[in-house]
Amino acid sequence: MKAIFALLLLAIVSPSCKEKWNEEDKKAFYQACTETARNDWAKTDDIAKIYCDCVFNKMYQKYPHEEDALEHIDILAKDTDLIKCKDEIMNK
Repeated sequence: MKAIFALLLLAIVSPSCKEKWNEEDKKAFYQACTETARNDWAKTDDIAKIYCDCVFNKMYQKYPHEEDALEHIDILAKDTDLIKCKDEIMNK
């Protein structure tokens, strides 16, 4: 799932500290996620945003700390709950 790998971009721009997601990091995630979704499959920016909202919310429930999410990026890439975000949108 390419949108999840957008998190890797955050590893470059974010300091390494165990804090909850701040607004700057959320903004960076959403920018990378919506751009990736839009380029790959989402037909509109609104659909990409709905997808990224779903991914972020489910990811945040599991890893409320950005550092934890980055450390578990391989797990997130295969996470069926996150994959369902795209499936649910595509089936509407």
